[in-house]
Amino acid sequence: MTPLRFTLLADGPSDRILLRPLRWLLINNGVARPIEGGLAGLWRLPEPPGGLEDRIQRALDLHPCDLLFIHRDAERHSRESRAAEIREATRRVSSGFDAVNPPVVNRPRGGSGYERRGDGR
Repeated sequence: MTPLRFTLLADGPSDRILLRPLRWLLINNGVARPIEGGLAGLWRLPEPPGGLEDRIQRALDLHPCDLLFIHRDAERHSRESRAAEIREATRRVSSGFDAVNPPVVNRPRGGSGYERRGDGR
C-alpha cells in the first residue's frame, strides 16, 4: 500500500512537536494506509527562502508530499492575519494542486482548552 506522505512547513525546529498530533489526526480521520511525515527544515538551508509563498514552493520542491500542513506562529500578528497570509500564499502557489481551507485548531490566549472551528477561522 502506498503511504500518505505529509510535510509540515513550520517556523522553526521546535515545531517538530506537532508531527505526532498531525499523524494522530490523520489516523483518527480515517487514513488507513501507512503515514510518512516530516518537517521541512528550510531554516537549515544555506539560503533559506524569505516569504511564505517562497517557503511553500521550496518545501514542495524539497519534500514532495500528498499533504502539506502550514503552521505559522501568531505572536506578532493576529490569527486572522496569519490565516489570510496562508490563504493568499497557497492561492498563488496552488496552480498544480488542490488547496483547501481546513479547520484550524486554536488555543485561545488565556484559555485552558482547544476550540475547533470548521469555517477556517
